[in-house]
Amino acid sequence: MKTVTVIGANGTMGSNISGIFASFGNAKVYMVSRDIEKSRKAVEKAAQSVRAGSIKKNLIPADYSMLEKCVSESDLVFESSKEDLNVKLGVTRQIAQYLQPQSIACSGTSGLSITTLAECFPESLRPHYFGVHMFNPPYNLNLCEVTPTKYSDLKFFSDLKEYLKNVLYRTVVEVK
Repeated sequence: MKTVTVIGANGTMGSNISGIFASFGNAKVYMVSRDIEKSRKAVEKAAQSVRAGSIKKNLIPADYSMLEKCVSESDLVFESSKEDLNVKLGVTRQIAQYLQPQSIACSGTSGLSITTLAECFPESLRPHYFGVHMFNPPYNLNLCEVTPTKYSDLKFFSDLKEYLKNVLYRTVVEVK
């Protein structure tokens, strides 16, 4: 995973997760918020969350007007928007427009249906959508729940679990 987009990057979880992708994964991370100023502030929060100012070079502030560019360039897109089904459905539909066939998309939701969110994608991309719930604060708590759907490609799912475990140093637990 060389390029990651985190949508909802100005929130507590979004900024912390961006920091983890940038530091442990050494990925270029597009930090997408509703406005660019919020994303700029989120870059500072992300660097502080992992206590590493050196990762700032990997963190790129972005807003929704840049979503097509960010998502289409990303190996992984992580949705970390408000825990509201209608909000997540809207964001997920936007991601679905630009996700590349080789890329993975996931939601950080802890309680909404991953299958329902996967159904926002065309059938060809549904196998690439998963739940990835990191616990708060993710820098201190490395537990990570991963959730497949009935559409999941098990090879992509296995690769995602290995990345989370071996690159991001998460303790991965598969849940339904």
